[in-house]
Amino acid sequence: MITARIGAALLAAGVLAAGRGGAGPYDITLLSTPAAPGARGSARLVSAESPFGVAVTADGRARYDIELRITGLPAPSSLGAYGAYVAWAVTSDLAHWTRLGPVTNGSSTVGTAEYNKFLLVITAEPGPEPSARSGPTVLHGTSPSGWLQTFLAHPIFRGAPG
Repeated sequence: MITARIGAALLAAGVLAAGRGGAGPYDITLLSTPAAPGARGSARLVSAESPFGVAVTADGRARYDIELRITGLPAPSSLGAYGAYVAWAVTSDLAHWTRLGPVTNGSSTVGTAEYNKFLLVITAEPGPEPSARSGPTVLHGTSPSGWLQTFLAHPIFRGAPG
């Protein structure tokens, strides 16, 4: 009885993982937006360098290097007055945007995310090192720690102005 339940849970987890398109618990499937419908991508969270084996901030948040695999991004200038794509780690309440680094088609490591739960967003920007996000989103995904979050608690669903 217990073995059957465990088997069913593992099967369900495998089906859910396949539905997300990720290969494991440290993978993020990046979804395209209407700004770049042909773009595709994925990210992998890799423990950042640490002399202690586990990379964390001073206040205990996990630190992950973000490895990207991107295809199908059009020239940024095709979206307007933009010259680069930039990756951002964003808190789930959208209050804090941390620039990770420039993004191109292909494989690259863009920077280190220091949030336990975050959104990974790629935007078109005027240059590769903007101080704040200003351009359209072309790809986005949710960190594995955010998969079980209910978005019904998000202010946008509670009638707060957005």
